[in-house]
Amino acid sequence: MVNGRPLDDDGSSSVGRHADLADSEHLHPVPGKSKPALVSIIVAALVLVTALGASAVVIMVGILPTWALVLVIGFDLLVAVGLAMVLWRSSPRRHGVRFWICMVLAVMMILGNGVALKVGTDYLRFGWGIQGGPKDTVMYDIVALTSGPAAASELTGTAMGEVTNDPLAQAVHEEVGKLASVTFVPVTPWTQLINGLIGGQFPAIVIEDGFMQVLEGADSGAYGQLKIIASFEIDASRAVQPTTTPTPTPTQPVGRSYIIYISGIDTYGSISTRSRSDVNILMVVNPDRGQVLLVNTPRDFYVQLRGTTGLKDKLTHAGVYGIDVSMGTLEDLYDVSINYYLRINFSSLVTVVDTLGGVDVDSAYAFSAGGYTFKIGMNHLDGKAALAFSRERHSFAEGDRVRGENQERVIEAVIHKLVNPAVLANYSSILSAVQSSLQTSMPLDELSTLVGHQLTTGQSWNVKSISVNGSDAHEYTYSYPGQTLYVMIPDQATVDAAKAEIMATLK
Repeated sequence: MVNGRPLDDDGSSSVGRHADLADSEHLHPVPGKSKPALVSIIVAALVLVTALGASAVVIMVGILPTWALVLVIGFDLLVAVGLAMVLWRSSPRRHGVRFWICMVLAVMMILGNGVALKVGTDYLRFGWGIQGGPKDTVMYDIVALTSGPAAASELTGTAMGEVTNDPLAQAVHEEVGKLASVTFVPVTPWTQLINGLIGGQFPAIVIEDGFMQVLEGADSGAYGQLKIIASFEIDASRAVQPTTTPTPTPTQPVGRSYIIYISGIDTYGSISTRSRSDVNILMVVNPDRGQVLLVNTPRDFYVQLRGTTGLKDKLTHAGVYGIDVSMGTLEDLYDVSINYYLRINFSSLVTVVDTLGGVDVDSAYAFSAGGYTFKIGMNHLDGKAALAFSRERHSFAEGDRVRGENQERVIEAVIHKLVNPAVLANYSSILSAVQSSLQTSMPLDELSTLVGHQLTTGQSWNVKSISVNGSDAHEYTYSYPGQTLYVMIPDQATVDAAKAEIMATLK
C-alpha cells in the first residue's frame, strides 16, 4: 500500500488501473457490453418507417416520372438506412458530436417524410373519393297537395301512388315503410301520377326528385299545388334492373387527346344525386399540343336522349336518367366518344373558386346579378360571385346562350388558375377542400400523370371556347309529353362546325 492506495502484485496501484480501464471503455466499449439508448432505437425505427411509408405512397401517387421516382426513393431509403444503422449502434457512452448530427438529420428526415406521407395520402384519398360509379344516388320525394297531410306519418293506412316498373321500387318501399305503412298503386307515366294526386286519387305519391324538377320548370301552376313532406336518397346500385343500358366509356392513355364531359347539375346537395344537367360542356384536351377546347351545348337543346325513341327532349332532362344518358346523348350529337365525365354542382363551384383564391373572368357584358355587379373586361370573382356570374340569364336578350358562354369563361379561368405550378404546389389543401364537391370517372393514375406533367413542365395551355346555337321553339318532350315546352332547335351548321373543331383538337 502506497499513500493509502492498495498495490497489485506487480507493485502498481489497482485504483489507477481501474481508472485507466474505465477511460478505455469510454473510448472503446468492450464488445457485448455496449447497448443502444432507447431514444436511439425509437428514432431509428421512425426514420425507417416514415421513409418506407413515404416511398410507398409516392409510388402509388405516381406523380413523379420514373427516373425521378427511382432517384428520390433510392436516395431517401439509402440515407434512412444509414442513419438508422448509426443510431442503432450508438451507446450512451458515445453520444458525441457525430451522434447528435445523426439525430438532427434523422429528425429532419422524419418530418420531411411525414409531410410527404400526409400529402400523398391526402391525394390518394381525394382520388378515390371523387371516383364515380357506386356513388350514383337517386333522391325520392313523398309529395302531397298543399292542403293535404303535413307529415308522412299521417299516411298510414292509405294508398300511395308510385311510378310503374321503377327498378328501385323495392328499396323505395323499404324507405317509405320506415315512415308509414301504406299500399302502393303503380301508375304510368309519371305525369299521370301527378294528375292523380292533383285530382284526389291519392293523398300522396312517391316520385323521383328529378321529375319534380322537370315539373317545376314545365308547369309552375301544377307544381305550386304540391308540397314535399319527406325526402330520402337511395343508392342506384340497389336497382333490380338498370334504369338505362350503361354506355361503355372508352379510355386511352394520357399523353394522347381525350374528351371530358363536364356536367353541372342543378343541386346544392350531394354531388352524387341525379339531377337535371344545366351545364353541358365537352372539354377536349390535347396534352401534346397544350390545347383545350370547350364546347358548350345549351341546356334546352332539343335532342334524342340516348336509349329513347319517339319524342325528343331537352338536353338538361337527360341528367334525370343518369350521367350515362347525358354522355350518350352528346356522343350521338357530335359523333364522338367521350372518355371521362366530371360532375360538379353549384355548391362545388363556390368551393373550388374560393379554394383557388378567386379567379379572373373576362366578361363580354356589364350586368348585375345576385347582389354583384360585373363590368365589361376582367373581373376578379370569389366563389359566390362566380356562381352568380355563371347562373344569370335574365339580363341578356339571348338568355341561356349568354349564360352558357359565361359558364365557359368561368371554367377557362379555373383552368388557367389550376395549371399554375405555384397553385398546384399547394394542391393538398385544394384537394381536401373540393373532395366532396366533384365526381369523375377519370382513373387516378391518369389524373396523377397529368398533375405530375404539369408540375414538372409548367406547360402553358391554349384554351378556346365555342358554343352551338339554335332557334327558339315550343315542342312536346319525352320527359313531359302532356304539353309543349320551350326548346332550342339545333342549328346543324353550328353543330357541324363544333364537330370539325373537336376533331381538329383531337388530332
